[in-house]
Amino acid sequence: MKKLKQLITFFTIILMIGSSTVSAQGEGKLGVVGKFFTSQEADVLFGKVISSISIKANDLRKTLAKTNHYVLFAIKNNRVIIRDENRNRLSDENEQLDKNETMYIFSKSQVLKLLNSANNTKIDDSVQSITAGEVFVEIRLEVLTLTATNTSRGNSVQASAGATTLEFALPCPPICPD
Repeated sequence: MKKLKQLITFFTIILMIGSSTVSAQGEGKLGVVGKFFTSQEADVLFGKVISSISIKANDLRKTLAKTNHYVLFAIKNNRVIIRDENRNRLSDENEQLDKNETMYIFSKSQVLKLLNSANNTKIDDSVQSITAGEVFVEIRLEVLTLTATNTSRGNSVQASAGATTLEFALPCPPICPD
């Protein structure tokens, strides 16, 4: 009887692992990367924003059209650097990154959802749709976050009420999709 319970438990675990692998295949080999928080939750969990640089939501949406499953972000010399999963340039920045410099990976689908939340309306995931608002690439104590809002924050590093923050990015290196 005890061996039967162990066998059932073993097969249940195998089925759960198999089903999570199947659902993640449409997202690329790292699965879905990124989780949503309110700006207040992000402040509590990850600390206050140290520095923040804005990107127009429309520009980020156009940039996402150039990548497959993942998008990588970094800030260097007060500029946002955006690359695809192979670290190819997606934005017009002229900053050079060494292979050992850390970038932060998010799933393209999660960034699109973040953009949609900035618009406060339900729209399809098509990269052709245009949203209003801004996305702030934020440096916190030990993480990089993306926060979307449909109103301008000016030079403030404080997130506006109702803003949505995306975190749980993977640092690359050491975890890189290529």
